Amino acid sequence: MLFPFPLRAIISRFCCAGLLLVGSSPVCLYADAWTQPQGHGQLILTSSFYATSHSFDAEGAVRSFGYGGVFKQFQVNPYLEYGLTSRTTLLVNAFAPYMKFSNQYSSQASAGFGNIETGIRRRLNSSESLTPISAQFTATFPTYSADRQPPPGNHQADIESKLMIGRGVRWLGRSAFWSLGGAYRYRTGAPADQFRSDATAGLDLSHRLTAITQFFGITGLRNGQSLVYGGNPNAQSDFDLYKAQISLVTRVGRRTRLQFGWNDTLAGRNTGRGHTLLISLWQDF
Repeated sequence: MLFPFPLRAIISRFCCAGLLLVGSSPVCLYADAWTQPQGHGQLILTSSFYATSHSFDAEGAVRSFGYGGVFKQFQVNPYLEYGLTSRTTLLVNAFAPYMKFSNQYSSQASAGFGNIETGIRRRLNSSESLTPISAQFTATFPTYSADRQPPPGNHQADIESKLMIGRGVRWLGRSAFWSLGGAYRYRTGAPADQFRSDATAGLDLSHRLTAITQFFGITGLRNGQSLVYGGNPNAQSDFDLYKAQISLVTRVGRRTRLQFGWNDTLAGRNTGRGHTLLISLWQDF
């Protein structure tokens, strides 16, 4: 069988949102080509910890924060997928970060909801095809005060369109999959628009354990204006960011899985250079 359970549920989870990367530490991707079955879905609750004392400057060089500065973020990220039909999936993605920036002279912290993303994913080819092709449309909006410091983001709306393709395969006698995605994100107000890309590959190590590797890329199109980002180095209005992530997903029940992951920044421009540790609980329904 080319596309066995639980791998079907695992690949339907991967994805993003595209992941909402502005104003937060990107930990996962929530937007692959597979859609949820009609009337069924998945709820994923992710907790992550991000820390950095360095950033990429406008030329991509790594610089340490002045005066011993350190930025830390603990974030809770509930994410929901629900199959409206067998070819159309509803997405809701929310972020609630606690952030703190401190140096030798000052310290500031904030907590609460950040941006929320909603959207629709539509399968473009036959549901019987082993190579699903889908389009996704999402809208992102802030749920926090514009004067919050450190800020979770740029406090403006984003609209994104994305095209995705995936495939379930056999490799070394085991079930595996790959997925590719490309998106254009229009950002209202001062922030620059973005091209976003992602690649995911997964392999079943056993009946209960799956290994997943991922790449996430954001390329700012340099058509925005500078904003004061406060104590959050990831809330610049025009930036590039390229990250890699590895994780293990283990099944702990018929409808329940746990994911343990780590991601690291490979390169960037006008953004933080840090590491993220994450744990996610997935519940099918």
